[in-house]
Amino acid sequence: MDYTHDLLEIQNWMMLHHKSYKVIFIIGLLLLFIFLIHTFTEKYRLPSVAGYVIIGTLFSSSLVEQVPFFSLEFIEWYTYLINSFNFVTILAVSFISFTIGTSLSLKVLKKLESEFTLIILLESIGAFVLVTMSMLYLGKPLYLAILLGAFATATAPAATVLILREYGVQGEFSATLMIVLALDEALALVIFSFVEPISLITVDPNQTLNAINGFIIPAFKIISATGLGLFIGYLTQRYISFDHSKKQKVFLVLLTVVGGSALSIALHLSPLIYNLFVGFAFCNFAQKHIGVADLIDTLTMPLYAIFFILAGTKIQITNIFTSSFMIVAIIYTIARLIGKIGGASLGARLAKAPQNVQKYIGFGLMPQIGVALDLAYVVQRDFAHIQNTEVDVAVIIFNIILFTSLFTEISGSAATEFALFKSGEIKEPEEEEIKYSNPLT
Repeated sequence: MDYTHDLLEIQNWMMLHHKSYKVIFIIGLLLLFIFLIHTFTEKYRLPSVAGYVIIGTLFSSSLVEQVPFFSLEFIEWYTYLINSFNFVTILAVSFISFTIGTSLSLKVLKKLESEFTLIILLESIGAFVLVTMSMLYLGKPLYLAILLGAFATATAPAATVLILREYGVQGEFSATLMIVLALDEALALVIFSFVEPISLITVDPNQTLNAINGFIIPAFKIISATGLGLFIGYLTQRYISFDHSKKQKVFLVLLTVVGGSALSIALHLSPLIYNLFVGFAFCNFAQKHIGVADLIDTLTMPLYAIFFILAGTKIQITNIFTSSFMIVAIIYTIARLIGKIGGASLGARLAKAPQNVQKYIGFGLMPQIGVALDLAYVVQRDFAHIQNTEVDVAVIIFNIILFTSLFTEISGSAATEFALFKSGEIKEPEEEEIKYSNPLT
């Protein structure tokens, strides 16, 4: 087969149809909506994340297909272009993981070790058990039930991070919430790394579950991503500490996150775990603040916004309004929220955490889209060759995650603001007390 000839044909076809122009048009349109949404939500003090998801839903392929005056060629191009932005998911979640990692101060972790451990374990285990059992009760196969249980453990830090940045809050409750989100993300990745192979082996007659593919290989990948993140993070912050050019610092941070994510993917490691520990290295190894926090925030804000809009476009509205799907989605959402909020509150009480943490920590763990969306792509790739399943695993997971995320992003953003207000950390600027600092500042 002449791959060079096929590649040239594809390149000529792309040039003929002006793909680059269409990509620029989509990016420009996205930036316009980001500006309008941010202006509106900032004026009326509404969570911008919810606006991004709603706009994305309105521009999903399933709705665009219903517009009568759009040609078939336009719809196909639109769907292709939207799907070509999937790399934004990896970049956005990588930067989110990096930001969360910069909140993992060893000093804070040592001081509140039992508190974090109990909160994270109980809310993750609670969500996994309740969702898995409820799916089995509804008659879903074991491989699908445990996969959905694993997805339920994931909590999306992006929405919460965005809200914390918008309000500029820094205090005990918000610091605890950031650390819980960071550790929760890591634990969700670990749980998924062990559950997905078991789920695959359950439906694939050509595979057999054993200690190597069920435990040793996933554990090796997790440890390797952690070591790579710590190593590169340490070297990067050491170099930055001796360089006084802010531009050089920003370029190096971007290279560390984006280049390191590419390296992780090439090595078949998780870019999320890698960036989590890069941020951890920045937080705990840096001897002085780097001074690029504002610039990094400014650069990544549009990336986060585009990520949420594109996530909304994945929702197949025309395919989900059936009674069978709605029952599964609603039960999944309720079971996950009970497990998350109830488990987090119970863990905080058992650890004798501060009252505001006990009462409101669970309200910051509602959003899901982010890590769960990235893991859904992993399922889509790994289950593509499986033919003997009762349902299209990737399709049902995408629909459930995205449909329920539409609810949790809107209600979760409001719930996070409510928790911050009730905990006393949303105050007038002159009343705010800064207890924790970001190493990037």
